[in-house]
Amino acid sequence: MDASDYLPLFLAESEEHLQALNLAVVRIEEQPDDRETINEIFRIAHSMKGMSATMGFEGMAALTHEMEDVFELLRQRERGLGRTAIDVLLQCLDALSGAVESIAADGQERLDPAPLREQLQGLVRRRSPEQQAALAGTTDRVLRRRAAGRPLTPVVVHLDDEVAMPAVRAFMALGVLADCGELVGSRPDEATVETFEGRRIEAWLADAHDAAAIDAAVRAVGDIAAVEVGDAAPLDDGAPAAAAAMAAAVAAAEPAPAEPATEPAPATAAGSGGPGHHRSAGTVRVDAERLDALMHHMGELVVQRTLVESLVAQATVPGLSEAMGDLTRISQSLQAMVMQVRMMPVEAVFLRFPRLVRDLSSKLGKQVELTLVGAETELDRTVIDALGDPLVHLVRNALDHGLEWPEERIAGGKPETGALEISAVQAGGNVIIGVRDDGRGVDAERVAAKAVERGLITPEQAAAIDTTRATELLFAPGFSTVDQTSDISGRGVGMDAVRAAVRGLGGDVTLHSEPGRGTTAQIRLPLTLAIVNALLIETSDRPLAIPLDRVETTLALADHPVRSAAGRQMLVLRDRVLPLLDAGAAVEGDGCRAGAFAVVVRGPRGSIALVVDRLVGQRELVTRPLPAQVGGKTAVSSGAVLADGRIALIVDCDALPSDAPAVATTPTPALV
Repeated sequence: MDASDYLPLFLAESEEHLQALNLAVVRIEEQPDDRETINEIFRIAHSMKGMSATMGFEGMAALTHEMEDVFELLRQRERGLGRTAIDVLLQCLDALSGAVESIAADGQERLDPAPLREQLQGLVRRRSPEQQAALAGTTDRVLRRRAAGRPLTPVVVHLDDEVAMPAVRAFMALGVLADCGELVGSRPDEATVETFEGRRIEAWLADAHDAAAIDAAVRAVGDIAAVEVGDAAPLDDGAPAAAAAMAAAVAAAEPAPAEPATEPAPATAAGSGGPGHHRSAGTVRVDAERLDALMHHMGELVVQRTLVESLVAQATVPGLSEAMGDLTRISQSLQAMVMQVRMMPVEAVFLRFPRLVRDLSSKLGKQVELTLVGAETELDRTVIDALGDPLVHLVRNALDHGLEWPEERIAGGKPETGALEISAVQAGGNVIIGVRDDGRGVDAERVAAKAVERGLITPEQAAAIDTTRATELLFAPGFSTVDQTSDISGRGVGMDAVRAAVRGLGGDVTLHSEPGRGTTAQIRLPLTLAIVNALLIETSDRPLAIPLDRVETTLALADHPVRSAAGRQMLVLRDRVLPLLDAGAAVEGDGCRAGAFAVVVRGPRGSIALVVDRLVGQRELVTRPLPAQVGGKTAVSSGAVLADGRIALIVDCDALPSDAPAVATTPTPALV
């Protein structure tokens, strides 16, 4: 066993730590007295340094160590850090992110920490030997204040004699212990754990969990021979050894602030933390490919269950129906659990935006207050992975085009600071994600003028354009209202790319704007792409499935007139006239067929009536991706295996053609 065995865990942990640090640093700039965030920063920084050193990435460890010196100033200054210091810290986090990406690519960190370390050192004045001695003399007072009179629980962890990497196991054990209470002191401590070669780990916890929980959590680390959890006792009476261990934990010299500082307030959580400190010891990481494979097998089980149900309905074996009912109930519960495992909170995407908004608002010279709402809302992992880029486009547009300059806002009677809200809410089987600003809104006349200039509409059409039509023009490929491009927006590849990406996820995006009051972009996405509720239909004995949330109504063609207009067949309803497309021809590109029924669906530019032979009914289908050569040329998004073994193609309503072969309308009124 060598360090490479832990590389996937290191990369995953590092990405989480860096995202959390970005968020925490931006938050502490806004609220410098947030002690909880300050303590979180220290825990994460300690973990990053220890993990990097243990894995042999010395550049990352050295840079993180220098960052800790600057983070120490947060504890000592009530007014926090200046913008220059925050900028340097964010540059360091960017460099660490680049190093992690490089390690993931070829195992090399490719990080030169020297320039950034020099900038960090310029923010901190080192303590003199006299200050170091004075610090050592006050260690006991600091430790007692840290314990705050609370009983300490001693824990001794014995590593297996055959452990291959004791430093790694010690670091992981300390991280788990930090989840079991407040890690007040340890031997080894965070400064020496990367060079640890022993087999005995000592720690002292305040506000600890019960002994059984601590024992189980530590043993889950692996290579653990024994765990001893003692009784809690006050520092003065029952834990003299704890004082020595805690003294060692803070005896290392800490940086002095570059200017006089007030006495730091008692911290609510000190200690090193460790890998996954923010994560419960009861959770495990599972490779995404395993989840996909699990979902695949679950889908096969659902298909076979449906087949067995049809066979049972034809059999007369006593008790078989009851047994089948139990099997169906259990498999449905298992299916729900598998689906739940694939769900992730949209927080995974939302957490990138505080840093993005800070950087863009600073570059643009605008003041922006960001609000995140509904970050706990869950979506399928596949949807989460693809959601980031569309949201980044929308946020950039809101900051660059939507929000006014500070002086413009003041002149318009608005607060100098603009408001930007990113929200998520579940609505039935969908999640609606909104990006709302209180800016200037969409200027319909300006949009119309640019559309005429680019040949998208005629001057006559521009004269009658309203805000709703203007917002739809923004989704035209290559459309932009700015005269000069920048690295933020204005290249005409934003909104059309957003719509294409969202429709690729089975959703849609719309814009709602009110001049002078702001704009809201809404993305509607299905909760999951793995299972779809669909209306199963047949055309020429071939099954097709239409997502149920795109179906408006079904009707018999014999009850409604069909007219021809400009060479196209149109279905005449009581309140509207709809283009009539043959479902098989529109989806699969085959010839025309007669049909008995029509399914009205929401298409890319309004409602469309699809002619079908038979309405089978509603089904819950487990989707399968299609080969690129199939999915890219037809109006289908995926496929699903039916109980009889046939494959039903899932209709992509947004890819339906605007014109299709005319249908031969010789409907029959009977439902097959």
